[in-house]
Amino acid sequence: MYPRELTHLVLIDPIGLEDWLQKGVPYRTVDDWYRAERGKTAAQIRAYEKRVYYADEWRPDYEKWAQMLAGMYRGPGSDDVASNSALLYDMILTQPVVHALPDLRVPTLLMIGDRDITAIGSDTAPPAIRATLGHYPQLGKDAAAAIPGAKLVEFPTLGHSPQMQDPNAFHTALLAGLSTPLP
Repeated sequence: MYPRELTHLVLIDPIGLEDWLQKGVPYRTVDDWYRAERGKTAAQIRAYEKRVYYADEWRPDYEKWAQMLAGMYRGPGSDDVASNSALLYDMILTQPVVHALPDLRVPTLLMIGDRDITAIGSDTAPPAIRATLGHYPQLGKDAAAAIPGAKLVEFPTLGHSPQMQDPNAFHTALLAGLSTPLP
């Protein structure tokens, strides 16, 4: 939307690399998302993050992130947190960025954790459809091919949050990617 405001773009496991509605994920209303977000517990957040963010690995240093989010759901602004999350999920599901990737006109570094399995709303999709979603090794390659001149960096053993799961490998790749001229 603002190409003159950017000189480079770094995308890290971006959400919306596939059109989940188009692939058969059932639509949920904002009210449905809101109800699902109310009362989220640290245990629920930890289980999700372990599976998606950290590729089925959990270390004690991840706990602060689960507790931070759980604290937002327990705190005085918990209704606002649930409401904002509901609006965010609706936007992600109904406005996937995959369709806009060919419009990018700045050098783009795309960083993908190959064990990322994020697929918003897939929990309500039929099993046959769910099995086709969130395959980030392929989604990363497809996204890089769609973005003119993109450079893809893959982390074969990491999930949705490579910057948290292996900060050293992530920062090394990020700095190398930014120091190498992009096409």
